[in-house]
Amino acid sequence: CGVATNRRGFTLIEPTVVATLAVILIGVSLVKAGSVITQTKVQRAAQKLQTDVTQAWAIAGRNRKPVILRWSSSSIEMQVTDRTQTTIFRKSGLGAGSGLNLAASEVTVYPTTLTVFPDGLAADTMKITISKSGYTKIIRVSRAGIVRLQ
Repeated sequence: CGVATNRRGFTLIEPTVVATLAVILIGVSLVKAGSVITQTKVQRAAQKLQTDVTQAWAIAGRNRKPVILRWSSSSIEMQVTDRTQTTIFRKSGLGAGSGLNLAASEVTVYPTTLTVFPDGLAADTMKITISKSGYTKIIRVSRAGIVRLQ
């Protein structure tokens, strides 16, 4: 006799569909999170270098002596020193030890050395480019010490 029974529970298809959707959503989230983390690291590195450059002008004016902004691609760091390099006023690393984990190929500084005089002028202009995974920040420094982050 055709007695209908009420069956409770899930068929095998329903949990499989839910699991597939969960995997897809997690995959999309991880890709987006990785992109946001990369953008944040580039932004933090640019702000760090922008602060160093700005401080170089302040240090030169305060001490009434020229200071040198020096980029080292081997150690991936920016230093603000006196002319004799005996005193390091500021040092900011962008490599593995800094938490930013940037490679030397991801940071371009031209020129790598810039002298800032106490009268508020520099010997040249400077351009710093930080680029990682398609995200780029550019810092432009004028001879008068105007620092623009783009």
